[in-house]
Amino acid sequence: MKSRLIIIGLIICQFSFSQSELDKVVNGSCACITESTADVFDYDSYLSLIMDCASPLIIQNTNELARELGITEKDEMVAIEQIGSKVGERLVVECERFTELTFKILGEDSEMMNDVIEEIKEDETEDFLIEQGTILSISNEIPCLITMRNSQDETLNFYWMEPININEQFVTNPDSLKGKKVMIVFYLGEVYNPKIGAYQARKILSELTVE
Repeated sequence: MKSRLIIIGLIICQFSFSQSELDKVVNGSCACITESTADVFDYDSYLSLIMDCASPLIIQNTNELARELGITEKDEMVAIEQIGSKVGERLVVECERFTELTFKILGEDSEMMNDVIEEIKEDETEDFLIEQGTILSISNEIPCLITMRNSQDETLNFYWMEPININEQFVTNPDSLKGKKVMIVFYLGEVYNPKIGAYQARKILSELTVE
């Protein structure tokens, strides 16, 4: 049960932490996950990989991480769960392999994935937001506009205006993204509209992970 609580915490996202000890744990966990040759084919194997890579680093650095993150919980297991949440908040945004595995495994469990997405939306910061859905179209104009239908059947537009971590084939042939199920991380930025002589808030693409 404790392991399940830690891994659920690892999936929930916020994006505002940059402490040095946290950086070390996140980077070490990501390297372990990325380099692992383990066959991740279901929730148990997914959980096992994350626990093998993240838990040892969290446990070794519990006191330092707790101080950096302002965690004052006296119960060590509860504190570790809270730290695991913060590590996961960074991993899901910064570690491509972790994001791919999360989408692959939890994406097959629509109920769990919806719960995760809802918790992400409830806990999201003003800087980054997340949507999940299917790519409908990609414009050939500048700036590039990606249109997606999310899990609530809403049609959303995202501006692809800056380099993102994505397979090169989608950069050279963006049309190949059409019909793909994706998870998008974005932020609200202001884009100048010369027709009205003013700036307008628009969704700016930050990360895109293909299922």
